[in-house]
Amino acid sequence: MSNFPQSSEPTEISNEAHKCLKETTIFLAEYASTLEAVGVQTSRIQANTIRIAKSFGYWCNIMMFPKTISITLHDEGREHSYTYVKKTPSMGLNFKINMKLSHLSWEAVDKKLSLSELWKKFNKVISEPRESPWTVLILVSFANACFCRLFDGNYTSMAIVWIATFIGFFVRQQLTKRKWNVLAIFTICSFISTLIGATDFLFIHGGTEDISLGTSMLYLVPGVPLINGVMDIIDHNALNGIARITNATLLIICIALGISITVMLLNIDASIFTKVVRPNVVMAAIADGLYAAIAGLGFAVISNPPRKALAYSAFLACVGHGIRYFLMHSPSLMLDQVSASTIAGFAIGLLAIPFAMHLHYPAEGFAFPALLPMVPGLFAYKAVINTINIVRQSSEFTIKNVGDFFHNSTLTILVMFGMVAGCVIPIFVFRRQSFSVTRKRGY
Repeated sequence: MSNFPQSSEPTEISNEAHKCLKETTIFLAEYASTLEAVGVQTSRIQANTIRIAKSFGYWCNIMMFPKTISITLHDEGREHSYTYVKKTPSMGLNFKINMKLSHLSWEAVDKKLSLSELWKKFNKVISEPRESPWTVLILVSFANACFCRLFDGNYTSMAIVWIATFIGFFVRQQLTKRKWNVLAIFTICSFISTLIGATDFLFIHGGTEDISLGTSMLYLVPGVPLINGVMDIIDHNALNGIARITNATLLIICIALGISITVMLLNIDASIFTKVVRPNVVMAAIADGLYAAIAGLGFAVISNPPRKALAYSAFLACVGHGIRYFLMHSPSLMLDQVSASTIAGFAIGLLAIPFAMHLHYPAEGFAFPALLPMVPGLFAYKAVINTINIVRQSSEFTIKNVGDFFHNSTLTILVMFGMVAGCVIPIFVFRRQSFSVTRKRGY
């Protein structure tokens, strides 16, 4: 055995390398879990996180689960590694954070930011205030009133839905602030809004009573989680996709429970549905597009996008809904709602790419709010009414209601899947452009 003292330098280097890996892994886990919490699509989370890891010369393996994210970093020689598991925090949808943290991943590459600089910029982004709650409340109320109009509600119904949305969304804001369970919040808000919507049946009799009731709670429909879920499944991120769709389905069940309580408590017969025929298809398509623009803008505000993105979302909603209406009602076409929704979704996704490149904003940030006015809320509402009628009506009507339930439920699912699939096809076809739009040139 040698009597010379062994050098401690290799051990010190090894400890330093391990420390750097650990600190970087903790940051990346915090970064990725925040993106997950604010509603970012899974592929973008993975791409952004791996991009930052590569800026430090590390190999990154990321595993995403419904409530946790596991990140393992290896140094370039694969001699050292570190794994960290982070629980996803509870945060609301926030497209502004999506955009700015995506910018940050490119800055890490282009500016070679240090870990301390990344932490500083990250903390600044997540601490920025959201849009004023009162602004969101007013815009969402107008958005849902316009949504009512898209389902052929008259101006009386629009006024009732505006009030129902204002009160219901205000209650949602207050209960969320007090950290109530989200399932309880959706049930309570659905009940309150539909109770106000039912006043058209009980007292006003404005002519489109069913639309007043059926659209009064549509502001609660979890459109972004549903769309993200379908997008994840199409993009082979099935675990996260199924988890998101399952969570969204639970929220929809809570909305349906709120409607059911109102209908059964007030003993309302909501089996008759209004059908309005508009002779001038082109003018009706333009009018529908304008109402959809307001609805798209209002629903976009919920996700806290940058203000400059709102006009783009409104324009895409206008174009998409106008196209769908024309395809469904033009005498020479008369497409079914599934096909028309798929084509309209494709148009939205295609237009979102150049807009995203111009604004350095993720394409789905424009596309998702623009899709929301096309959500088949009336089919879902009819399916709920069918369920209530199965319980309330005599056995001779049970078979009809069961058949109608499966018909309306299937149409709801197919329309949702069709419009989302149509929208994400351009995003995946132009994948390189879609995932690099947040890179600002000229650093």
